[in-house]
Amino acid sequence: MSRRITTILSLATVAIVLTGQPAIASLPAERAWHAYVLGPARPNVPPVAVEARGAVTNAHALVRDNGRGTTLTTTAGHTPASVLLDFGKDVAGAPYFDITALTGAPTLTFVTSEARQFIRTPAATTTTAATGAGATQVPLAAATNLEAGNRITFGAGDTAQTGTVTAIAATPPAVTLARPLRASIPTGAAVTTSPGAPTADDNGGLSGFGGTATLQPSTPGRIIGPFRGGFRFLLLTLTTPGTVTIGAARVDFQALRATPADYQGWFLSSSDTFNRMWYSGAYTVQLNMSPNGLNGLSTRIFDGAKRDRSVWTGDLLVQGPAVIESLGTTGAAYLRASLDLLLATQRADGAIAGSPDFRSQQPLGGNPLFYSNNYSGYGVRAFIDYYRYTADTAYLTAALPALRRELAYNATFLNADGLVVSNDRDYWQTTQTGAVTKYSVDYYVLLREMAWLESKIGSAVSAADYKAKADALKTAINSRLWSDTLGAYMQSDQNPTVLVEDANALALQYGITPPERVSRVLAALRTLWTPHGAQIGTGLVDPYGHTIEPFGNGMETAGRFAAGDTAGALDLMHRTWGQMVDKRNPLYTGAFWEFLTADGTVTLARDSLAHGWAASPTVQLTEQVLGVTPVDPGYAAWQVMPHPGDLAWAKGTVPTAYGPLTVSWSADAPLGRFTLRATTPRATIGTIAVPANGHATVTVDGTTAWSNGRGLRYGAHLSGGYVHLTVPGGNHLVAVARH
Repeated sequence: MSRRITTILSLATVAIVLTGQPAIASLPAERAWHAYVLGPARPNVPPVAVEARGAVTNAHALVRDNGRGTTLTTTAGHTPASVLLDFGKDVAGAPYFDITALTGAPTLTFVTSEARQFIRTPAATTTTAATGAGATQVPLAAATNLEAGNRITFGAGDTAQTGTVTAIAATPPAVTLARPLRASIPTGAAVTTSPGAPTADDNGGLSGFGGTATLQPSTPGRIIGPFRGGFRFLLLTLTTPGTVTIGAARVDFQALRATPADYQGWFLSSSDTFNRMWYSGAYTVQLNMSPNGLNGLSTRIFDGAKRDRSVWTGDLLVQGPAVIESLGTTGAAYLRASLDLLLATQRADGAIAGSPDFRSQQPLGGNPLFYSNNYSGYGVRAFIDYYRYTADTAYLTAALPALRRELAYNATFLNADGLVVSNDRDYWQTTQTGAVTKYSVDYYVLLREMAWLESKIGSAVSAADYKAKADALKTAINSRLWSDTLGAYMQSDQNPTVLVEDANALALQYGITPPERVSRVLAALRTLWTPHGAQIGTGLVDPYGHTIEPFGNGMETAGRFAAGDTAGALDLMHRTWGQMVDKRNPLYTGAFWEFLTADGTVTLARDSLAHGWAASPTVQLTEQVLGVTPVDPGYAAWQVMPHPGDLAWAKGTVPTAYGPLTVSWSADAPLGRFTLRATTPRATIGTIAVPANGHATVTVDGTTAWSNGRGLRYGAHLSGGYVHLTVPGGNHLVAVARH
């Protein structure tokens, strides 16, 4: 693939279309998309805002870099001096601090968090003995999350007493107060504090690092902290008495730092919100791209920046296309390195690890983690996606025997009807039993994808066999897992009254749903919508209390696009991801979130706010709104089929194995006009489909190809509200005018 991004056309050379109107002349300059790129402009990232607590002078010097330095002073029995640094969005790397002066032997600690609400945790404990009025020391059950200077409350309601903590004893736990108690406190009284003690939101058991970092500078100079994978906020505290003056605080950015020059693909449209979504999705995956050697690991794409920091097959289904469509050859190399890990850890029975290098202190896993049978099949699909976008035939040919073994493994979970029966879990971490619709649909997709792969590089006999099995499975799903009562597919034959989002969305996306049932499925799915996204299913919740999963919502937007419900797809995209790209949202990280609760909040510190499986808007804005998809490996054959919805225009470039493929289109629905320009690699062929009806006139490069309901050139034919045209690679201008 070429690293050079080809522009569409300068505004001066935009063609005047059939209608005589300059359809694309109002579009902004080609470099306008650069402003949306979220990667840091320089490797040493400064904070954009700072807040101080305790004795801190000139705190804003850490942002303004005025050369005066920021001084923290901590006095015994008083609030430890601290600064809360806000980097404006998630960053990843090693924080460092330039110490210009200090007294004594100070100890600095820092914690990081993606959300400010998790950077401090109030204490929540009880008293262990009755304490009389006038006392200044109170025994507690635990000293966790206590900090000097915090307000502490004993009891509740009218009898509650408050004070200020001046000292903390760990063994046995107790606090010393600045002033004596005004009344006695009984044993077992509730104890809370405000604002709480510094707390990291990462999890060392899952990510291999995290928690509180301790720094002990002895002389002026630079002191470097340990790597942290994903955070927006850093709370630095001088925990011991003394002073420290800091000249600068920065983060050495150690994820993939992509500037506009690194983007081989891009997207821009008339919607600022969708533009921000596309680049937030790209940045989400970049935060999860680990360069070779970082923390002793080889190149790979993790699932989340702070957690779990492991390759996950389900996430790769979104991350793979997103990283290639944005970063081209760079992204492809990272994806291939991640696939190498799947091959290296495949079990003898054919199972592919859901997460090959998952590090866990929980009973859940080990290393590698064979998370579920369904995730094993996801791994095969990640390989096929890699081939579809890159045309790396040698790699897939070598991997094909391993993929066949995994498919044989998946086949062991079929019942007599050919449906998948597995006491297994999926992405929302809850076991599903019986003949499960989602697992059966996923297996159908896997069979279909393997049939495509075999037809390209393998055996025609195997391709036919996989296709026949897929067709039979499709019939079984429709006859045995459909519910007329729900107007949709049931969760499983053991849960026939439960409506689920994912299985129904995928049935739409992959053409399982018969045409006469499509509107019913769309309507049923709509009942799961909230202002903040679609819920997992009727009454369903994951083990941590989440009800909205962006991974599943991405399935639904894809399904709605496939079913012709562009308005519904864009509406759901706004609901789920619009809040994530809103800088006014306190959870804004510049990246996409792992989970949400029904009210659109994130309530657990462990939840990832930079999670790869949520990046589907980047893929779908390129493939559905701009409309560019690969048909043959590496885009040797391609399709351009925009879904404009209520957008006025869109433009962008997709990197391919044959060079950049650039598309721009503009729409004027009230006047029935649509104009599309495609600049495609000469060595390729493709189909351009433009929204039109039998009464429109469609021209290609000034020549009428469709008129009065008849195709005249380029194999023009009408299907699904589009006129489809087969054209060779090169530059083409397609215009639609209504009679």
